[in-house]
Amino acid sequence: MPLGPYYRRCAIPKPEIRAVTRKRRALQDAQAERICRDVTRKRDHGRCRIPGCRGGARALHHIVYRSTSRIGLWQTRRVCWLCVDHHRLEHAGAITIAGNADRPGGLVITGDVNLLRKVRL
Repeated sequence: MPLGPYYRRCAIPKPEIRAVTRKRRALQDAQAERICRDVTRKRDHGRCRIPGCRGGARALHHIVYRSTSRIGLWQTRRVCWLCVDHHRLEHAGAITIAGNADRPGGLVITGDVNLLRKVRL
């Protein structure tokens, strides 16, 4: 028996190429994102989740920022739909959103109430 690469001689499967692993993970992440967007858009009825806002939802907001944690990135309880104005206010730090988006009344919105009233009520 000629001596060849180690993986030809042992029962351990050869590890996947790093580029293939990255591509597979990117495809899985994209599929999870599409599913999450569809489910949450139906849950939120295409409307902004800020109480009293009648604006159409255009921005998917991560309650726990993606840069903070990738664990459970596309769980529906961690994302909600907001109108563009409220999404800008949240990222500017004028309002904060916390809680579980899957529960009715599960979101806790805090911040400057006057800014919330000025924006599309």
